[in-house]
Amino acid sequence: MMKRVLFLFLLLNSVCFGQKSVNYKITEESMSEGKLIRSKSTYFTLSANKSASKKEFPSEIKVNNIVYKDSRNPFIFSSFHPDSNQNILSSSILVDILMSLQQSIRFNAQHQETFVDTSSLRKEILSKARYWQLSDDIAEMVRNNVTVGAKLLCGGFNYSYLGKDVLKGLQSGPMLIKSKLYKITKNDKKNLYLSFRDTSGSSAGEFVVDKKTFQPIMLSWRHEYNQDNRLFIKTTHMQLLDTNVPSTYDQSYADMLLFGSFVSKTLYTNELIDSVKVMKYIDKYTPVFRNDKTFVIKKLDLFQQIKSNELYDLSLNDVPVNLLSGTHHLSNFLYNGAMSRDKFMMVIPLLDNEKRYNWIQNALYQQLGQPVATGTLSSDEQADLLINHFSEIERQYTYPMILGRRIMQQAEDLLQAKKLLNELMNLNDDYWINGNVGRYALMTYQRLAPVDQNYSQQLLVDIISKLTTLYNADNTVRKNIIRAHLATANYFAYQITDKNNKEEALNYLEKAALYSPKNQGETAYNSSYDIIFLKSKKSYAEDYLTELAAGGKKDVALQKYIDEFLTVQGTGYRGLRDFYQHYYPEQNFSDFFMQKVVPQLPDVPDFALENLENSKIAKADLKGKWTLLDFWGTWCGPCVAELPKLNSFYGHLKTDKSRSDKIGFISIACYDTADKVKNFLANNNYTIPVLMSDGQVEKNFQVKGYPSKYILTPSGKLIGIPFGFDWQPLLEEVATF
Repeated sequence: MMKRVLFLFLLLNSVCFGQKSVNYKITEESMSEGKLIRSKSTYFTLSANKSASKKEFPSEIKVNNIVYKDSRNPFIFSSFHPDSNQNILSSSILVDILMSLQQSIRFNAQHQETFVDTSSLRKEILSKARYWQLSDDIAEMVRNNVTVGAKLLCGGFNYSYLGKDVLKGLQSGPMLIKSKLYKITKNDKKNLYLSFRDTSGSSAGEFVVDKKTFQPIMLSWRHEYNQDNRLFIKTTHMQLLDTNVPSTYDQSYADMLLFGSFVSKTLYTNELIDSVKVMKYIDKYTPVFRNDKTFVIKKLDLFQQIKSNELYDLSLNDVPVNLLSGTHHLSNFLYNGAMSRDKFMMVIPLLDNEKRYNWIQNALYQQLGQPVATGTLSSDEQADLLINHFSEIERQYTYPMILGRRIMQQAEDLLQAKKLLNELMNLNDDYWINGNVGRYALMTYQRLAPVDQNYSQQLLVDIISKLTTLYNADNTVRKNIIRAHLATANYFAYQITDKNNKEEALNYLEKAALYSPKNQGETAYNSSYDIIFLKSKKSYAEDYLTELAAGGKKDVALQKYIDEFLTVQGTGYRGLRDFYQHYYPEQNFSDFFMQKVVPQLPDVPDFALENLENSKIAKADLKGKWTLLDFWGTWCGPCVAELPKLNSFYGHLKTDKSRSDKIGFISIACYDTADKVKNFLANNNYTIPVLMSDGQVEKNFQVKGYPSKYILTPSGKLIGIPFGFDWQPLLEEVATF
């Protein structure tokens, strides 16, 4: 609607003042729930067409500059300030933007009809697509986007009937013209001020036009709509610019971006990254863009893609540190170790809190006390700087670690160790949460246990009490690491509890199992380090269930194993099977599993999707077999990496009828096109069966990442397989039931 009203005036201008160039800025914004989602500012020139087609299409629009921001990625592009660009290589939006910049849109307004020169427009787009070596699907998408956009921009927007006669009629009162109600709000000597609203009530706006020339001065428009039970507001503001805003388009910059983007085939040979082409690209653009953040990050990414670790390290140490901000390369720079004091002081503020926390707690801790080369900063010096020369948050991250290390170093001097330990335990909640005090308190407990048993036992009780209070607090961050420490602390208490007091010991072990993570979402990243530092376990659930069974409560333990399997599914199968076979040797596990456990699994969501041969495959077609279902995409690195295994698995199924009668396999390609998938399979000689997602199936299956796998039971139940779990032994085993 906005474009219809806007180009009412643009076309009037082209008709009346086609020989004069005028410049405009349009800013479009989308908001929801009070938050800005997307904004786009476009600077363009409207002028007479001076090309060979000027008789047929006398008017021309040329886009000079674009500033685009999408907060959801975030994606930020500015032709004015390339140094502010963010994540521009991660979205095909970039192609639309670069294709639109400097693009000419020629049109003709005649008798309430507007004709766009789509033929020359398409030729220009396809010429650029070939030059940038865009993949076929991207080239087609961009051609459609830009061409359709041009038609929407110009086609059907000829409001030449809003001439002097209509404007004269508006002097007498509001007029309804093609579903919009117009009225004059102000009329001075120079300008005419009008408002409009759609009779549907969904949009309204106002504009100002020069009375003498009909030249549009300003337009402001607002449109509201509901989607997914959310209110969205789109606003547009157009203004005539007093001065020309010249184009800042840089062909070399555009080439660097698109040749290095995932949409281009420039760096690939048969869908695979080509190291020779990569090096030519890097050598060509490094002299020009060595200080451009987008290029620097792309160069480092490419070195990693072609597995050139030496070139990666050399380049990483050579680039300005500030250009690495917000990327994993900054962490890599820090983890590489050796650096000067000045670089260290620059790097730390650039890290986000989580990366800074992880580096301090894990990498820095392990390097404390180690010698370093002359001229570089030691880990102990780094820790001292973090505590004394940065903000309070760096001190919280670091001080408990240093305090805990001192306690363990002075464990033989019990009086001094207890004094330092008292300071550690009395740190405030912020230090406990941000400084990982639970880890260092448990480490000091382990160190002091052989020295003073009574003291260490009371210390463990105090640790459990403090961690429990923190865990139960509503506003606790790092909850998963606290629960992991709680699980370990309770297990330590179970170990030292008098075995004559079985009830108290079992209570501690039950809590250890209770606080153990049930799935990946409850597993803290730092827990893997704690397993090493504390010699602990990821989960104490199996210890607890074994203890229950040994105490004559095997049925209670079995139910807990069933509950565990229904929660984590794939990863819980082996524990359930082993427990059942050990404690119920006289019964058949397969019968128990099929009759008692499988019926409790969730149902497979309904679906009916087309395969690459345009045939429909539905949920019902897969019943009767144990079927492996894989969600993937040609754009997904981990998906592509495991396809050789999946293709081999499927190949063996086809040649082994005894297995294929019981086991099936199907994959669903998401965020892909059929042509791209066909080409990918052909180039790699893959024969796996593929269904094309309808955009809804992955939501129904609640796919959280790619690749994602499920095992479908013959009766239509669903077993989830966590990423990285070896699904094949499980599938092969249950298929024998």
